[in-house]
Amino acid sequence: MIVEVISVGTELLLGQIVNSNAATIAQRLASAGLDAHYQVTVGDNLERLTGTVAQAAARSDAVVLTGGLGPTPDDLTRDALCAFAGVATVRDRVQEQRIRERVRKMRGTLSDSALRMADYPEGADPLPNSVGVALGAALEHNGVHFFALPGVPTEMTAMLDAHVLPRLKALSGEPAVLRSRLLQTEGLGESRVAELLGDLNDSVNPSLAYMLHDDRTRVRISAKAATAAAADAMIDKMESAVVARLGPHAKPGPADDQVA
Repeated sequence: MIVEVISVGTELLLGQIVNSNAATIAQRLASAGLDAHYQVTVGDNLERLTGTVAQAAARSDAVVLTGGLGPTPDDLTRDALCAFAGVATVRDRVQEQRIRERVRKMRGTLSDSALRMADYPEGADPLPNSVGVALGAALEHNGVHFFALPGVPTEMTAMLDAHVLPRLKALSGEPAVLRSRLLQTEGLGESRVAELLGDLNDSVNPSLAYMLHDDRTRVRISAKAATAAAADAMIDKMESAVVARLGPHAKPGPADDQVA
């Protein structure tokens, strides 16, 4: 199953905030053994956002969107999903009451725009927000599964863990684990390391990739298997082959460089 991540917000394109949500989602997907092939960032523009959703639907099985579920006019994720799927928004009355009560406790003034956070696309499953008040949504359209999550990192992470990852795992079928390990090298450039590893670069699972850090080349070995133990065994075998070819230039990576 191919998963795509769409981050929504002009502030991300302007570099005003760091897109930590995309990294969190990527890490969670990898830990669950799910393949994320694409990450896209799009600004707060309905036409471009709707087009990005359509593009994702054409190439991915599941799409996780983060951001654009707030109360202001530039929060357009619901609108884009509705425009793409050709549906209207509906209001969750329980969530509406929750918003009203929250505003009352804060002694604030309730605005119509605040109630937009209780809306979701018709036909979708509303995803409860245990940390905030903006509803998420899980929408299936023409065989593609869309998950809309808030942009606030704490809200996004809670909803991702509680509601999205379990659904994605169920959709993906057989359980899988994606593991990665980094090896450091010394005294060799990136291109020379790749040359020495030769046909090992053709391996798909486990696979090799290269990263340059502090002027040192790192080799990332990744493997996907039904269990962590099986994936680690595949990595161990590939690591032995890599070390054999690189000889004294290969150095074990820091312990914290292993990604579950």
